[in-house]
Amino acid sequence: MLAEFLADRGDWTLVMPGARACLFSLDKWSFPLPLQLERMHFETLFCTRGSVTLTRQDGSFLTAGAQQVLILTDLTDLAGASVDAPLEGVLVAVDARGARESLESICNLLGGLTLDTGRVRRWMSSRGGCAVEGPTHWSRAAFADLDRLPRSERARWCVWKSVELLYLLSAQEEQEMDVLPDSMPGRNIARSLAETRRYMEEHLDEPLTIPALSRRACLSATTFKEGFRQLYGLPVHTWLRKRRMERAAELLHTPGLSLEGVAKAVGYSSVSQFAAAFRQQYGVTPGKYRKNV
Repeated sequence: MLAEFLADRGDWTLVMPGARACLFSLDKWSFPLPLQLERMHFETLFCTRGSVTLTRQDGSFLTAGAQQVLILTDLTDLAGASVDAPLEGVLVAVDARGARESLESICNLLGGLTLDTGRVRRWMSSRGGCAVEGPTHWSRAAFADLDRLPRSERARWCVWKSVELLYLLSAQEEQEMDVLPDSMPGRNIARSLAETRRYMEEHLDEPLTIPALSRRACLSATTFKEGFRQLYGLPVHTWLRKRRMERAAELLHTPGLSLEGVAKAVGYSSVSQFAAAFRQQYGVTPGKYRKNV
């Protein structure tokens, strides 16, 4: 999917037979992605900025944002995929057949580790071929190390971490591994969460509280919070703050709209609080961001 889109974009490196990686940065704000993934191929996206949203056939969503890893092995359960903000990261594209010997060599070098790819495929199949990893201890450590590496080493690092993630999935014991949680919301709960998420998208200028949102979804506050995090990969407030800042960045392109107007449009009554939240996400103040666009 992303490999198809990035075919003539980014900086591709063949790391080992059957596995290549692309360092990329996309400036477009929102665009669809092709639902293409060859059989026996999989992709692992290490997202450092922006987000990718996958829409399932049942109407539920799966979002991978900054500091999260998106794994794709099968797209048949998807109805659509899109980039919701400027996207930056490292994409690992693997041909499982071509990479078989490379994986065996790595496992032998590491003392004869057993990488049960069949178990990984079954696990991914139970999730419709798409899963998001993070935030977990593993993902936090992976991105912290990625930030410290020179650009020339990031492709190799992400290929290695992809192999490590496959190993963790193949070796994990039920309910013991802090990686890719096994429990996901049921279809009815997922549908309620998806409808509530769309409501949040359309009312970013209004106060949105957990009690009010959970009542709207007809769920307990605990079920709402846990289900939302499992489905979209982020706690409700983190997702909401991130989406508000993404909307604010879009509005800063609007001529004549004051910073106070932008702040109010994304639910902030205080320009200073809005500016602090914006700077936390983008590393610059809204005013400086506007001058650079």
